[in-house]
Amino acid sequence: MILNKLSITLLVLFLALYACTSEVDSNNRANNSEMNVSLPETEALLNLITEKDSLLFQIGFNQIDTAQVASLLSQDFEFYHDEHGLTDSKNEFLNSINGMHDLPFKTWRVLQEESMEIFPLYNDNNQVPYGAIQNGIHDFYQQYKGEDAHKSNTARFTHLWIFEDGDWKLKRVLSYDHQIPE
Repeated sequence: MILNKLSITLLVLFLALYACTSEVDSNNRANNSEMNVSLPETEALLNLITEKDSLLFQIGFNQIDTAQVASLLSQDFEFYHDEHGLTDSKNEFLNSINGMHDLPFKTWRVLQEESMEIFPLYNDNNQVPYGAIQNGIHDFYQQYKGEDAHKSNTARFTHLWIFEDGDWKLKRVLSYDHQIPE
């Protein structure tokens, strides 16, 4: 008798929780469609982040285009580097990119494409991503005028991309495990 009452109570609790979850999911879907938000599925998210990565590095970093970099960064951007420390503002980071004009060499980054991974971040198991974690490995090269280019180091990175104000913005960067080639 007690076991039967416990089973009925658990069943009622389960059904109540399921009903609440379904109502929340319905409300979230309705809110997203009302806001006309179209966030990508996992494969589309991979393509989108790959494109953003290319804009950040191929144009922003490699061509020292601070306007391109600025358009991709969150207002509260932070950059953590295992050798150069913390850059805790968007403006400070943009100034460091712009300072590359003053280097006695040209520097650029090449992504090891096969190393890149994207992990969507979801709100409340809603299956609509609010962000993504991008991991990978990249190589950096330098070339002094009149000399051959050489690989200066290889490093791992983790980027936190967040969907904010209708676009995907880079919010946090971890750059670590820098290795100088032998």
